[in-house]
Amino acid sequence: MSLTTIILAAGKSTRMNSLKSKLSFKILGKPIIEHVVKIGCQISSKKIICVLNKPTETYEDILKKNNVVITYQKNPRGTAEAVQVALKAKQHEPNNTVLILYGDVPFISKKTLTSLISKTKRNDMCILTAVLNNPFGYGRIIRSNKKIVEIIEEKDANLEIKKINEINAGIICIKEGVLRKYLKLVKNKNKQREYYLTDLVSLLSNNKHKVASYRTRDILEITGINTKEDLILLEKKKMIEKANKLLKKGVLIRDINRIDIRGNLKTKTDVEIDINCVFEDEVSLGQNTIIGQNCYLNRCKIGNNVHIKPNTIIFGATIGDGCVIGPYARIRPGTVIKNNVQVGNFVEIKNSTINEGTKINHLSYVGDALLGKDVNLGAGTITCNFDGDKKHKTIIESGSFIGSGTELVAPIKIKKGSYVAAGSTLTKDTVGEGSLTIARSKQVTVKNWKNRINKGKK
Repeated sequence: MSLTTIILAAGKSTRMNSLKSKLSFKILGKPIIEHVVKIGCQISSKKIICVLNKPTETYEDILKKNNVVITYQKNPRGTAEAVQVALKAKQHEPNNTVLILYGDVPFISKKTLTSLISKTKRNDMCILTAVLNNPFGYGRIIRSNKKIVEIIEEKDANLEIKKINEINAGIICIKEGVLRKYLKLVKNKNKQREYYLTDLVSLLSNNKHKVASYRTRDILEITGINTKEDLILLEKKKMIEKANKLLKKGVLIRDINRIDIRGNLKTKTDVEIDINCVFEDEVSLGQNTIIGQNCYLNRCKIGNNVHIKPNTIIFGATIGDGCVIGPYARIRPGTVIKNNVQVGNFVEIKNSTINEGTKINHLSYVGDALLGKDVNLGAGTITCNFDGDKKHKTIIESGSFIGSGTELVAPIKIKKGSYVAAGSTLTKDTVGEGSLTIARSKQVTVKNWKNRINKGKK
């Protein structure tokens, strides 16, 4: 049985009070729509079709990157009409099943959808439902002899129906032949004058088709986003959920309300995370690693027994075992730091490899460089890697000592065991083992300079 996924995303986002679509707002580090597209890909959809209300540059590239077919519902008149628009973008496949998702419901799980799809094999249609203590705003599930016979929307419900707490989560799975047959029979006889997709339930029930349901107990996975308040509340709940899972696994999180896990955080044993840390994309933390307060980690791998000190940024880098990084360090993409390296306060490293035992402890910039083992960079050392046109490489071989305030103008090689005097500006390679290179301008002292200045002011 093949599967087509339709993502309904033609809403106008008016309640967001923004000039851009709500689907382009980020939640857990990614645009809302990207979460939905990702789950469509994970369940092995043969085709994914997304219905928009108009072309948009803000996230159409995400759709195209994932081979999503884009269609437009220019004058939205309900979800049933939106599905009709989507079906025009594909040929009729009698043995196909259609899964209908919503672009503003980002956290529906693969497990739930797999169960929904599986149940549709034995039925003509399966609806995702949930039981809520406060079902306000949702369509209510109407049953007769335990079988679903109708869904009534909140705005069309009387007081008795509003007491029902089993709700329609909106997500359905249905056989394509059945969908096409009955979709054209949906009418707009309701207060909104819209064509409701949920009217399919009564149509199928009245015509002796099998309508099943699958109930989820995870309310967060069916929660939609209509306002910015919805966005931040849902994101916060998901992040606390992630933090609690890590806490139960043994990660010491100092405050689950002050940690932002916006991506996928993998940890080994005895990891400790202080307050106000942000983790985005894919991040892994090795055994016995400590993350100090106010750190930002994005797409990086941290080894065992590492101490990331407060206010450090690590993005797109790999940190080996036994390293000490920070405080206030910035490690940029393309950087590989090997074992037992020390990187201190206000050090920036970009696209460089730093080998074992090297120390860069203060106020330095290292870009497009290769540093050997046991190198010592004094405070304020700078690799001058950009000449205004191209980036050039600096190589500092093992055992070298670079004095404070040194500028290394690339391309340049500091050969093994070299010493460079503080305050030097080097433009040529050093000799090597045991040599000292000094490259300073001549020091000149002008006597009575103050008197000359004062004389000029008279």
